[in-house]
Amino acid sequence: MPHKITLTGSATGPLREYDRYVAFDMREKGSPSAPKGLKKSTFISYTVFVAKKAFNKTGLTKKSIMHEKILIQGEPTLDIPIDECPGEIGVICFQITVLPNKNDKEKNESDEKKEPKQEVFEPSEVQKNMESKKQEEGQVLPVSQSVAKEEKKEVKPIQPEVQ
Repeated sequence: MPHKITLTGSATGPLREYDRYVAFDMREKGSPSAPKGLKKSTFISYTVFVAKKAFNKTGLTKKSIMHEKILIQGEPTLDIPIDECPGEIGVICFQITVLPNKNDKEKNESDEKKEPKQEVFEPSEVQKNMESKKQEEGQVLPVSQSVAKEEKKEVKPIQPEVQ
């Protein structure tokens, strides 16, 4: 089974362009608590290698990659020359995704809470006519009852004449 790695965060260094791929550096820290008896993990610097085609699909640019939070899924490699891989571990990226910023997500949620969606019910022409007729007669029925009576009047089974 192949080894896999997932990184989340933003680039810590500039985007470097090569012939068929782009590379950038990321820095990840370990879990805040380690299992009993083991040391906590420290920061590790990674160099991420992404195919140009996959990178272009994300819409990221040289400037925006430093400010956007991204998710990288790939596998670690140690076979890349040191001049191309300044990080401690190289990561060959199979999937790259731009994650929404927390500020944008919170803003969208608060906007939805402030403006609850309400559907406006417009009475149909038939309902308006029925209401005016009932008011003229002096009997005021709720709209739902008048519609129900209207439907009962319209639905009459036609029986064939028996000779």
